[in-house]
Amino acid sequence: MSSILWWACFSFLAIWAQKIVPGVDFFAPGLLLCIQLEKKYHFFWLILIWSLIQDGIGGLPFGYSVVWYSSLFFLYRCGAMFFDVQSLMFAMLCGLVLGALHPALTAMMSLLADMVWVPDRYIFEGILQAAIFPVEWLLLRYIYPERFKHEPV
Repeated sequence: MSSILWWACFSFLAIWAQKIVPGVDFFAPGLLLCIQLEKKYHFFWLILIWSLIQDGIGGLPFGYSVVWYSSLFFLYRCGAMFFDVQSLMFAMLCGLVLGALHPALTAMMSLLADMVWVPDRYIFEGILQAAIFPVEWLLLRYIYPERFKHEPV
C-alpha cells in the first residue's frame, strides 16, 4: 500500500513538472524504473492511468501516449538483449531515443489531427526530453525506497 502512495506522490510531482516544462514527459523515467523493478502489476496500472492523464490534458488526439509508452516498453525489451538495462548508459540511450521520437510522433499526430506542426518547438522539446530523462531516472533510482523494491505485489 505504501508503494501506491509513493507512486501517487510521484504522479502529482510529474504533472506539476510537466506544467513547468511543457512538452517533456516526466512520467517516462518512472515507467522505466517500474519496468526495471519488475513490478508488472504497478506497470500495468501506471501506464493505464498515465496514458489517460497524458491524452486527457494534452492537445494531441488520443493515442500519442499509448504509442509513446509502448515504444519505451519495446525499447526496454529490445535493449535487454544487448545492454545492461539497469545502467545509466541505458537510461541515456532511452532518453536519446525518446528525444528523437518526440518530434516524429508529434508530427504524425499533428498530421492526423490536421494541426499545425512547429518543428523548431518540438525538436527543442525532444532535446529537453533527451537531457532530462537520464537525470530524472537516476534521481528516481536513488530516492525510491529500498523497502518497496522487494515488496510483494
